Formats: sequence, C-alpha cells, structure tokens
Amino acid sequence: MDKKELRKIFLEKRKSIENKEEKSHEIFHKLKGLPIWKKAYIINTYVSIKDEVDTRFIIYHALIENKRVFCPVILGNDLKFGEITSINDLEKGPFGILQPKEIHEIDYNLFDIIIVPGIAFDIKGYRIGYGKGYYDRFLSKIKKGIKIGLTFDDLILNNLPNDPYDQKVDIIISEKKIIFTNLLNTYTR
Repeated sequence: MDKKELRKIFLEKRKSIENKEEKSHEIFHKLKGLPIWKKAYIINTYVSIKDEVDTRFIIYHALIENKRVFCPVILGNDLKFGEITSINDLEKGPFGILQPKEIHEIDYNLFDIIIVPGIAFDIKGYRIGYGKGYYDRFLSKIKKGIKIGLTFDDLILNNLPNDPYDQKVDIIISEKKIIFTNLLNTYTR
C-alpha cells in the first residue's frame, strides 16, 4: 500500500479511537516525566486539530513552567515559527489550523524539543503525515533538539513505507508506551 492509501486508512482508524482527551492527558504525563522535558527551555509544538493527540496540555504546562513555546506558521510551502505566551496568541491559518499571529526568526537548533505531528508512526520513528512535506523539510534542517512524535497506541506499527527525504523522530509517546527509536528500546509506564 502506498502512503496516500495508508493515510486514508489511518485517519479513519484515528477517528474511531475512543477517549482521546483522556489518552492525550496520559501521553502528556509520559512526556512530562522524561528528563528531556525537565531540562528543556524552548519547546516547539504543533497546535492540535480534529482527532490528533491534544497538545493544549503541552502548551499550557510549558508556559506555566516558564518555558518558551514556539508553534508553526504555514507560509507558502514552508513552516516558520512564532513564539506564544498564551493560547490567545493564536489565530486560524491555512487548513483551519491555529497558528501564532506573528512570526519570530529563531535558529531552529535552539529548540530543545520538537513535537512532531503524525497520523501514524512506526517503531523506527518514521511517520505518515498529511502529505504536504512541511515537517520533513523543516526537520531536515534540525541538527539538535529531540524530535518527539505523539500518537495513540493503535497507530504505532512495526513498519511504514518511507522515502529518502522522510525524517524520523527520536521518541514516540502513546498512552501506553514510550519508544526510543534510535535504540529500538520500548518500555511501558
């Protein structure tokens, strides 16, 4: 099956997952328990839509903990980023996605954590995204920072098709487990 077919299947599967808010909360608590979260000062996270893992918990707690929070702004075929100090700093952008009202130039390698959206992930860190390539182009520029994919447990597979330009995440967190993709070491908390 190609990515386009898989995308459609996994979007339907994600839509049918129950208790997404509760599972999103469990995912956030796993993230918050990682040493990298405690050490991180600059967080880059997408703003969740529809059936995605809810990132409002991440944004809210990062701001409470005095971390700097950057969210993506779609500009043409690229992602730029804006710093927010409140959810009120967001407005609807392309595809109905909330994004910062202003863009701030920042060296991407200053991001300690990059929360990466995805529809499904495999245990090696590859993902099925939305098919526009925004995150693969952005992640290809990252030399530092920990890339973390958040997903529901039912959307983690052993293998997904990937191309040379596809960028992997370092960690995948679901409501049931944390997978360190570079070590292929999985444990459940």
